[in-house]
Amino acid sequence: MRHEKYVDINEAVLVWFKTVRGKKIPVNGPMIEHKAKELADALGIEFSASNGLLDRFRIWNNITFRSLCGEAADVDNSSCEDWQERLPLLLGGYDDKDIFKMHEMALFFRALPNKSMIQKSEEVRGGKIPKEWLTISFCVSTAGEKDKPLVIWRCQRPGCFKGKDLNRLGVLWYTNRKA
Repeated sequence: MRHEKYVDINEAVLVWFKTVRGKKIPVNGPMIEHKAKELADALGIEFSASNGLLDRFRIWNNITFRSLCGEAADVDNSSCEDWQERLPLLLGGYDDKDIFKMHEMALFFRALPNKSMIQKSEEVRGGKIPKEWLTISFCVSTAGEKDKPLVIWRCQRPGCFKGKDLNRLGVLWYTNRKA
């Protein structure tokens, strides 16, 4: 894009990039490539966006790819060692088919990506995570027996499943207004 005929595209993409990042919208490589192609078409320049173009654009404009937000927590090693000793004693009288591991997670289906391309001089700050999510629980026995995933959401019958049988999803669907 440094070539004489691509200077306008480079500058236009950089202006677009700064505008979008100014609004705290995450930006990734395919978005930059698409915008460069779109701007080239608008300027009437024959142009092909590529990964090499993206790499050069990032280097020339001092842009890097980083996490916008995240959590870092230290685990207390002594509590892990304590559980490694206690767990076999607790599970001693049970068969493998009677011991289950359950994992619960939240699916933030309206969340934006937590990584974005930013200029190295830009301060890294994430935004608020949307409060709309599904709670999903998976349960498996140590013998390998799997239960259907459990899904909890605030609506008993979401609009997107109107006229459809929720049992065909292969999950157990429950409703909780505070889920």
